[in-house]
Amino acid sequence: MKDQSKMTNIAFIGFGEAAGLLTDGLAEAGAEVTATYDILIDNPDKESAHKEKAGSKGVIAAEDAEQAVKEADIVISAVTSKEILVAAKNVAPHLIVGQIYMDINSASPEVKRQAAAAIEATGAHFVEAAVMDLVPPHGHKVPMLLAGTKAETLAATLSVYGMNVKAIGNKIGNASSVKMVRSVFMKGFSAILLESLVAAHKLDAADTVLESLQVTFPEIDWKVLASKTMSRLIKHSKRQSEEMNSVAATLQELGIEPMTAKATGARLGWLADLELDDALDSLPETYDEFLKILEQYS
Repeated sequence: MKDQSKMTNIAFIGFGEAAGLLTDGLAEAGAEVTATYDILIDNPDKESAHKEKAGSKGVIAAEDAEQAVKEADIVISAVTSKEILVAAKNVAPHLIVGQIYMDINSASPEVKRQAAAAIEATGAHFVEAAVMDLVPPHGHKVPMLLAGTKAETLAATLSVYGMNVKAIGNKIGNASSVKMVRSVFMKGFSAILLESLVAAHKLDAADTVLESLQVTFPEIDWKVLASKTMSRLIKHSKRQSEEMNSVAATLQELGIEPMTAKATGARLGWLADLELDDALDSLPETYDEFLKILEQYS
């Protein structure tokens, strides 16, 4: 790590929605986000859009991982859950002693430990980060739990730039375990609401169900929540359904049969398979619009 008086140089591996939002906040706070490597650079259909996005944020769209990380103090891995090990093994040969590799992806503790082994064999340091809320609307201030031998060091550095990070120990797996257990509820809640609304729509009773929930839980605006949740699921159901595989693996490590986690993954996977994000020009603004769209595609 560089001296705290110097600007911190950050690189991203993967440059999707989360990485873009983190970049915006970090750059505004004074960090130097210099480069990213994303496999989209190798996709002729998506390369141009990726370069345009990176360029609009003042970030170099590197041609490979080596170019992306060579000047970085901190490398942030923000890929999909199933690509965590692939990304770590791809980046590891290009890391040097003292660099910190911060993995913010959702994965089971065992997968995090495997990624850590690949990174730390180079002399670099692995820190796992569990993102504990939606990145939008928090941006780079989204709450994160950190674990690893350099978790305290990294927390001190990132806090300077306004990040809401908390070190919870040296052991890799501590942070991801908390995130995975939380996801049983959070992703499960989304899946239950989705299934309930789809079934209620068959009875022309979606409004009735939500109005009943409003009486039972008056502190929540259920129609607003349903609209936001359904719209968000169109964009994120694939990623979330994949994450539930990691949740299930975590529960099994704890000796708990992941019945709810598996069902949640299946329901979110059902929605993801409809590929609405690719089919729609814009996201529905209300749950009613969402349910009518489902009629056309399911």
